[in-house]
Amino acid sequence: MKRSVMVVVGVCFILFCGTQAHAWFGKKKDSGDQQAQQQDQQQASKPAASPAKKEQPKKLDKDAQAKLDAKKQLVEKKRKELDDTEWQIELTPLSGKGKKEGETVVFKGNQVSLTGYGKKGFLPTNFTLTVQEDGSAVWETMQTSEKSGIAFWRGEMADAQTMRGIFSYHPDEKTTVDYSFISTAKKSTAGK
Repeated sequence: MKRSVMVVVGVCFILFCGTQAHAWFGKKKDSGDQQAQQQDQQQASKPAASPAKKEQPKKLDKDAQAKLDAKKQLVEKKRKELDDTEWQIELTPLSGKGKKEGETVVFKGNQVSLTGYGKKGFLPTNFTLTVQEDGSAVWETMQTSEKSGIAFWRGEMADAQTMRGIFSYHPDEKTTVDYSFISTAKKSTAGK
């Protein structure tokens, strides 16, 4: 009985220890293991490498930096022109079906909100603003509402009084309603 227990324990020990068991019973390690050991020893004997230098961001030449700064200033100027404004827009379904809808787009504190869609749970959101080569400004945002889905807005202003764009409303995963829009009026909300 003791012998059978010892044999079972020994077999389990051999299986558990795996590759180390080969050396204990006089078997040579294969050449792949020897090469791996030699590589480990060589790496251990090498002096520690100096820490890698941090890569410095590439500096732009003066002309490129000046263009970048001018573009940033232009974006900020357009953002200030938008801030504290309220735009009346007319939404037209792109499908041609349905009637036109009125909506109010409000820009305040670097956020955009929509009066009618605000009532559906779409809260004010940040927006991105880019200035095109022709000087027109493009703003974009995505809004989500737990009860009413997702809304994507993209508006373009060729001048300070006219805005047009696209609105894509996704009330659920299967339904998409796309609109084009154009501004019908603009007013300042500064001081309100």
